[in-house]
Amino acid sequence: MNVERMVIIGAGTMGTGIAQVAAQASLEVTVIDTAPAAIDQSRRSLQRSLEGSVEREKLTPEQAAQVRELIAWSNEWGAVAEADWVIEAVFEDMTVKRNVLKRVGELVPDHARIASNTSTLRICGLSDATGCSDRFIGMHFFNPPPAMKLVEVVPCVRTSDETTEAAVELCKRMGKEPLVAPDIPGFFVNRGFGALLSAAIDIWLQGAEPAAIDAAMEMGLGHRMGPLATADLIGLDVCLALLDSLYGQTGHARFEVAPEFREMVESGKLGRKSGEGFYRY
Repeated sequence: MNVERMVIIGAGTMGTGIAQVAAQASLEVTVIDTAPAAIDQSRRSLQRSLEGSVEREKLTPEQAAQVRELIAWSNEWGAVAEADWVIEAVFEDMTVKRNVLKRVGELVPDHARIASNTSTLRICGLSDATGCSDRFIGMHFFNPPPAMKLVEVVPCVRTSDETTEAAVELCKRMGKEPLVAPDIPGFFVNRGFGALLSAAIDIWLQGAEPAAIDAAMEMGLGHRMGPLATADLIGLDVCLALLDSLYGQTGHARFEVAPEFREMVESGKLGRKSGEGFYRY
């Protein structure tokens, strides 16, 4: 199937980043969000990202201008009816995502495929909401999408082989490295990171310094960044939601959130974006 028009539902950080990646692959993109403030923020975020890409000589000024021209924003759903591919990138909540996917399924043309950018939720738990399970798949991009190469492509038992193959090819067209992942909570990366982060938090609560924990993972396991520094970069509120989701879906004790970590997040220590997390910034 020839993919020319993409619609992204959700103008947050991930939706905006995926839109940039798609436009850089010469796709026409419409980003849909019902909140005007989110659309305004998305426009500003895209502009900053493109300016940074030009400064780092990843894009020429002409290429950046072309990307801007290929992306439109809307608070209406009409573009879904003309899409070849729709990616849902809204809040990581099963009910919210199912409601969005139900509406997409009602509007999308028969040839189009639908993907969710969920980072932890099982694809089979979302699939039936679309009404076209054979054309639905997970495509988990990583933040920031323009810089991160990996995309976890997650079919469920109802996803057709053709949809999986099309998703892999679309990722490659966008310059990404797709890995077909199992439909389990957290897939490859967040399943592993959740367990590693929980272990690091447990060690921290035993009195070890965050820098020592991270250094051990970096030097001992070859990680480019330790789990606590990574958590601060991602945002501790995001990490808390990740662990809660994994624990809720699996019941595994390894994902159970320590009360001290929850209190840390509730007190406003969110990592880099708040100026303090496991480290001060």
